[in-house]
Parts: sequence; C-alpha cells; structure tokens
Amino acid sequence: MKTAAELLKLLLPPDAGTDEDRLGVLLLQAENTILDIIGRDALPERLTDVQAALALIYYNRAGAEGEKKRTEGDVSMSYIDGLPDEMKRRLKNYPRKVGAVYAARSQQTSQD
Repeated sequence: MKTAAELLKLLLPPDAGTDEDRLGVLLLQAENTILDIIGRDALPERLTDVQAALALIYYNRAGAEGEKKRTEGDVSMSYIDGLPDEMKRRLKNYPRKVGAVYAARSQQTSQD
C-alpha cells in the first residue's frame, strides 16, 4: 500500500512542484482534520487515500482561503464549503470513540 505522500504526488498535476515541506504540511493538516472528525489518536490505514485526497483539496484551495466563488473575466470558479460528500460518507464508517467525546466534553466543562 502506498503512503499518503506517494498518493498525493500521484494526484497532483504533473507540472506541480513537489516541495516536500509544503506537501508534509498539507498532509498533516488533512490528518489532523480527519482525526478531529473521527475522534481518534491515530489515522486508520484505510483512510490514507482520504488523507491524500483532502491534502489535494487543501493544495488546490491555497491562495483562495475564505472564498466561496471567484470570477475573473469569463472564468468563474466555485469552491466546496467543508468536506465533499464522498469523504463524509467514508468518515462515517469510523464513529467517534465514546471516551474521546467524553474527554472533550470534560475538558470543555472544566475550562468554563
């Protein structure tokens, strides 16, 4: 099985730069997002492709943070808000651990 970094490089356009540091940051952001959603400490191996796909979304959104739509002349681009539906369906197969939910609520209550 390929690593998330190898998958991301395959998903990127051929002319894209493959700055290892930048790709590493994108993969880290994607991993943290997924872990926050599923409430786990480690990324299940089966979600490696989701991590790479989400990192690709982050790559494509670079420079357009906060925008929902952009028009330049006759060219119009729209951006997805949040995760694509296909990705959400995949992550639903990994329900949050009960302890993770309880721990998050306990921390929030103790900080208030």
